[in-house]
Amino acid sequence: MSLSNEPEKLANTALDIFSQSLNVECCWIQTVGDKKDKVLTLAAERGLSDAMRSEILDMDMNDAFSSQIVGMGHKIIIPDINNDGAYGLGSFGSAGYRWLVAVPLMTYRVYGILGAASHNRRILHKDTADLVMVIAGLIAGALNKAHLARGFPARKKPAEPPGREPQPAASPPDIAAAIIPDTKVILPPPGTAKEVMPEKISPVPPPKKSPPRPADAAFNSHTRKMQSFRKSHR
Repeated sequence: MSLSNEPEKLANTALDIFSQSLNVECCWIQTVGDKKDKVLTLAAERGLSDAMRSEILDMDMNDAFSSQIVGMGHKIIIPDINNDGAYGLGSFGSAGYRWLVAVPLMTYRVYGILGAASHNRRILHKDTADLVMVIAGLIAGALNKAHLARGFPARKKPAEPPGREPQPAASPPDIAAAIIPDTKVILPPPGTAKEVMPEKISPVPPPKKSPPRPADAAFNSHTRKMQSFRKSHR
């Protein structure tokens, strides 16, 4: 049940599981709206005859049966339908059903009624109504989840304001214009560019050698005297 967010499909699936688990021949779900009028709606049913269905559909919130369940949150147990005239469910006795249990579908508020009836008196135990009450709470929780899911519409992409056209994707910036503002790069037509020859580089002239300085005359005279002195004293 928790996998479905459709109340109608959820109610039918719940009754299939419910009738098989309790082995009852008749069960139904009535839902009540959250508006002020509180109209009861037959959401799903199993085993109802035409007379029983008409009797269920004729009930409103002022009926003793629905006011006890939806209005006050009570559970109703009828162990012998043929000997009970408090709620006016004669069509169930005429169809051969022996007992009936009806409880509120309730979480933090009442969502409706879950009812069950059977021809077999032996499957009615003292804890049957409590078990039906627990199942009704699970169904009510799933219905609450489904109503919440319906209350949140799917997210849509924001529409463009009227009169505004979608802007094209921005092209990558011009590097030259980014470096030198207010500068236009003009390329010459193909085939008009002149071939640029590499410029010849003149060799660097070697540094000029300064002429040797003339030797000191006094130093040269002293050198000659020393040489003569050495020769004479050999």
